[in-house]
Amino acid sequence: MTVFTASTHPGCKHELNEDSIGWSEAASLWLVADGMGGHAAGEVASLIAKNQILEDVTAGTPLVDAVLNAHQAVLEAANAKSEQAGMGTTIVAAKLDGQLAELVWVGDSRCYLWREDSLKAVTTDHSFMQMLLAKNQLTPEEAHKHPQRNIVTQVLGVGDPKPDRLSLQLKKHDWLLLCSDGLNDELMDDEIARLLRDYQDTESAVTHLIEAACANGGRDNISAIIVQYDGESAPRFGAITSQRKDEKNMLPLEMDAKDRTAWYRDLVQNPMFLGSLGAALLFAIFWYYKGGM
Repeated sequence: MTVFTASTHPGCKHELNEDSIGWSEAASLWLVADGMGGHAAGEVASLIAKNQILEDVTAGTPLVDAVLNAHQAVLEAANAKSEQAGMGTTIVAAKLDGQLAELVWVGDSRCYLWREDSLKAVTTDHSFMQMLLAKNQLTPEEAHKHPQRNIVTQVLGVGDPKPDRLSLQLKKHDWLLLCSDGLNDELMDDEIARLLRDYQDTESAVTHLIEAACANGGRDNISAIIVQYDGESAPRFGAITSQRKDEKNMLPLEMDAKDRTAWYRDLVQNPMFLGSLGAALLFAIFWYYKGGM
């Protein structure tokens, strides 16, 4: 059984909570959806997306396809009622399969990895601020306070979203933190890390994260899910990989120095690698002497 805690809060400025959170322990799936749109349509959009993804994945549909099905379901519901026109929702979903976590997201709801006292955002926002950050036109601190920080460039239910997908190999005691932007808008990453460091069980951590976001203003709905992985650690080969739906191969992302050093160490100790290296050396020696005859 996987240990996890999930909670959502309307924040301090709204009575309506347009976030939806969901999970299926049977499918090892957790998700956060942050809805947007007038006349409670945001709440409708996030609920539709949540239900569609849970239903599809539980039935065996791949997670990326389930997210695209959710986009179509939100779009059809928006077209069916004029008061829901233009509604949409972000999504971030995590599915565990043994030592592997599959993450799929659209919009600016995030997934963080908490590993060995270190916090890292492993998703990349589909947002106007992220575009400016990628171009080095402002700092993370400036983006955190920017008046346009909530403008997203992709959502389910609007346009033609392209979900991003990431495959993450897990270590024992890793935490995955899924959250809506109501959390990370109020708390910088170092503040989130400090709270995770102070509260080392999932229930206390989620409770204090939401309380801290409210204390800092709570200007939006706030949702957080922490999933604790208690299985065996995965090998260190290709620690994190990323893939869009239309790519054929998983592409390794940058590893930190510690993981890179361990990766090389594991590589040179791998019997298959050593055997291949020995065969290559024997072939080179044979070719050299044969060529010299």
